[in-house]
Amino acid sequence: MTNPTGARCNLCGETRFRIVEEDQKPQYVLKCLRCGLVCVDPVPDLTGLATHYDEDYYADWLAAQKEERGRMWRRRLEALEKRCSPGRLLDVGCATGTFLQLAQNRGWQVWGTEYSAYAARYAGEHLKGEIFCGELIDARYEEAFFDVVTFWHVLEHVADPLRSLQEARRILKPSGLLIVAVPNVNDLVMQAAYRVAKGRPLRLFTQGEREIHLFHFSADTLRAYLRKTGFDNIRIRPDYGITEYSKKAVNAAAVACYYLTGLKVFNALEAHATRT
Repeated sequence: MTNPTGARCNLCGETRFRIVEEDQKPQYVLKCLRCGLVCVDPVPDLTGLATHYDEDYYADWLAAQKEERGRMWRRRLEALEKRCSPGRLLDVGCATGTFLQLAQNRGWQVWGTEYSAYAARYAGEHLKGEIFCGELIDARYEEAFFDVVTFWHVLEHVADPLRSLQEARRILKPSGLLIVAVPNVNDLVMQAAYRVAKGRPLRLFTQGEREIHLFHFSADTLRAYLRKTGFDNIRIRPDYGITEYSKKAVNAAAVACYYLTGLKVFNALEAHATRT
């Protein structure tokens, strides 16, 4: 038991942790001894991080990866539409707006938030919808306004996941649909493949990375977050957001293991839940 930074768990409020990674001082990767949430503490200085998500960052998304990413977004939209008909959709962290554009073409009214000024501007120019540049909690949307709110690999980047999910519940209509996709801290097959290929373990935090993950979720901690913030009918399954073929092959093996054994050791989690 240790708490080198005086941290308090964002999920359960516990102050007892185990250090998972400690050679990145002054930041540590900690695991809560009560609920198992893994987090970086203290939160590193992210000032100016948005400027890294510039035109160069998104260049491959809009060119070399465009076709593959388009298929990914269509799969996600089709899964969403199995749950509900087109209505008001908010995508938190919408990047360049590809998902929203596909949804808009299928009859959805779309809104988005995006931290990157470049991506927010790009999305706004290509959509007939409002894109807010900044954090969800600063957008101040109307209560019970949206039919669907999505977080596609965004929640792991925010400084306060609990507050973000509380805000999502506030702006969702009763029985509205929430979709959250996050990396799986228990992606044991991918971790093993990385160790074999690189000869070293896959780190959870490295200073100076462009995509810093502040929180690392398991299926259990993600479910606990959703229950605590007022969501029900929670279903968690594999998320198929990988575009690199080598990683897709590794993840396919992990997904097969899941369907054979029930062990959630695949690369990423996708949760669907409804507002209570």
